[in-house]
Amino acid sequence: MVEWNIVPETLYNNDKGYTPMKDKSRKLRIYLDTSVIGMIDAPHAPEKEAITKEFFRMMVEQSGEYEIIISPVSLEEIRNAPETVRKRSLAILQLIHSVETPECQEAESLWKLYAEAGVLSNKHTNDLRHVAYAVSARCDYVVSWNMKHLVRVQTIECVNTVNFQYHYPLIQIVTPEFFTGD
Repeated sequence: MVEWNIVPETLYNNDKGYTPMKDKSRKLRIYLDTSVIGMIDAPHAPEKEAITKEFFRMMVEQSGEYEIIISPVSLEEIRNAPETVRKRSLAILQLIHSVETPECQEAESLWKLYAEAGVLSNKHTNDLRHVAYAVSARCDYVVSWNMKHLVRVQTIECVNTVNFQYHYPLIQIVTPEFFTGD
């Protein structure tokens, strides 16, 4: 008989110092994919827009529980957006007190490991970079509306297989609904 309350020690203490169980003394680290920021004004997808606004409201009201992380990839995508989208996106990031993780070789190497493993095709480099920056920043979650490439069981399993193989922490990739319950 399997005892479900026992998890292999390697999942809880690897050489990266990661503990997936919620440590009450620290905030949950949430990496924001730019697809979430873009859904704050999405008349073409009113249901996702409403969920996204609720998600951001939660992040502001419960800021003591969450640390919102963005990466150079996020800022690069925002800089390349039309001016109105760029201004709105930067205002949102300021409102939720996001923290930018710096460019780092660890993340740049990690996304290449994902690519070599065939997690996604080479056309989706930035998607892999978002996940790699989240993992290297020791985030607990990637929050994304990119269900075509990121919020998929196959992608999550492949990412975590690579993470486990190379002693990186496991990561969860979810939509904002995961937090709002909508």
